[in-house]
Amino acid sequence: MGTFFLALAALTIAAPLTPFAVGLTLLVFVYAVGSLSGSHLNPAVTVGLMASRRFPLAHGLLYLVAQVAGALLARFVAGAGLVGELGHSYQAGPAAAEFLGFGILMITVAATTEKQVAKAGSGIAVGGALLAGLLVSHGVLNPAVALAMGLATSPAVWATLLSAVVFSLLFSVIERTKPAEVEDGSAPTPKAQADDSK
Repeated sequence: MGTFFLALAALTIAAPLTPFAVGLTLLVFVYAVGSLSGSHLNPAVTVGLMASRRFPLAHGLLYLVAQVAGALLARFVAGAGLVGELGHSYQAGPAAAEFLGFGILMITVAATTEKQVAKAGSGIAVGGALLAGLLVSHGVLNPAVALAMGLATSPAVWATLLSAVVFSLLFSVIERTKPAEVEDGSAPTPKAQADDSK
């Protein structure tokens, strides 16, 4: 359902408002269904989370099917003129731009799954990250939405998937090297670490 509305916003909202509409849609769904499904509206995000073992493989494959189905349904609805004109100005960006733009989103999603961001702020964080990534890349940043737009063969789609895996694994490495947390959730001071080593 979420990917359907996300793709519908991308297909029917004219530029320059498209990134804002897509970012706002994601923000809404993170709040609305985040506790039920994790708000997986992007196949690349799902692939990245599976690659870094943050999401079960079996569930991830089912999510991928649902995401693609939702995007294709949005394409049908938009193409049939049921919700306004089908936009034609939103295109895949250069592969490098899609790679870097999606990196912003993937790092943020990985952080929220590790509870680095308070639950109440995760919608703003992820929606804002998508908006920032879209403004950086001027692209799609979602393979399911790209499929709905007829851009599935674009190199940018593969760049997005590669970015998802690379940045998710990169975050995992960073996560493992952070200082150990104490009970109140704050990092221990150098003095506390020295005392512990005695």
